[in-house]
Amino acid sequence: MIKKEPVSLAYVKIPTPAVIFTAVLMVILAFYSGIAWVKLKGGTTVAGPTDSKNVFAPVKTAKSELQFFVMSFCPYGNQIEDILRPVYDLFKDKANITPHYIFDKIDNLDTYCKSRSGDIAQCDLYVQNKYFATVSDCKKSISANLEKCNSGKEYIKSPSGTMYASLHGRQEATQDVREICAWNLNSDKKLWWNFIDNVNKNCTAQNADSCWEQEAKKAGLDTQAITDCFNKEGINLIEKEIALTEQFKVQGSPTLLVNGEIFPPEAAYTQDGKGTLKIGKKVATQDRYRMPNVLKEALCVGFKSAPKECNTTLPDPSGAKPVAGGC
Repeated sequence: MIKKEPVSLAYVKIPTPAVIFTAVLMVILAFYSGIAWVKLKGGTTVAGPTDSKNVFAPVKTAKSELQFFVMSFCPYGNQIEDILRPVYDLFKDKANITPHYIFDKIDNLDTYCKSRSGDIAQCDLYVQNKYFATVSDCKKSISANLEKCNSGKEYIKSPSGTMYASLHGRQEATQDVREICAWNLNSDKKLWWNFIDNVNKNCTAQNADSCWEQEAKKAGLDTQAITDCFNKEGINLIEKEIALTEQFKVQGSPTLLVNGEIFPPEAAYTQDGKGTLKIGKKVATQDRYRMPNVLKEALCVGFKSAPKECNTTLPDPSGAKPVAGGC
């Protein structure tokens, strides 16, 4: 029987500089091996922008405020409400996230209707630009729109006879007022957000007057209080909203302001869709301006002292990306 002798292991002492060199070399090799692996897998490495000539820097306040101007049935306004919901859920009362609504005050009905319905004299041009198939179709459509507009049924009227409108018709205008009332009447703003979620999912500009009450009750709101507010305060509320839209030169839904500054600024958009905007220490690309986390960042740079919620990263909404359109 052969007896196995114990094996003596000898350790070789490697000079310290050699250890450092070897470690650095291994890191470099690992890095490039990783890139090669990504390429083999069919992936790409994309570096996001780290700086931008456009900087969003609103005046800082103790409690940052985001105002959003919408119309209750503008699809892009509804979209921004959906995107802002997780921002509200994150901050709750630590930030002011406040809705406002866009109304038209009609000084001259004939002029207003012509501006909204189109010009029959331009039907040849409309057909050339493919807005209508034929001149006859164009004239019929514009004539019908003018008749409907001039009928006076599409507006909220004050006791003095002043008329107010919203882009998508009278029921949108009345729903705008109800949503303002619901906001003003409830200190728990979560109830308002639940109401808006319900209306956006279940009501339209064609049935809002009959649909809203059920959705308000499901959200836990006092529908009689909203109705009383509408009847007693509606015109004054509309006038206040018009004053704000004029003050901030709001042109469409949605329009967002952080501490009075338009977000995102117009300069942050480019025709090729590659615009960028620096918000605090981060840079957002144009395709992400309407993402929850970007809106959160815009709100956070408005604080004198940012709350801990600003350290939270909000996920992108599921489904299709928000579309940068407006009403």
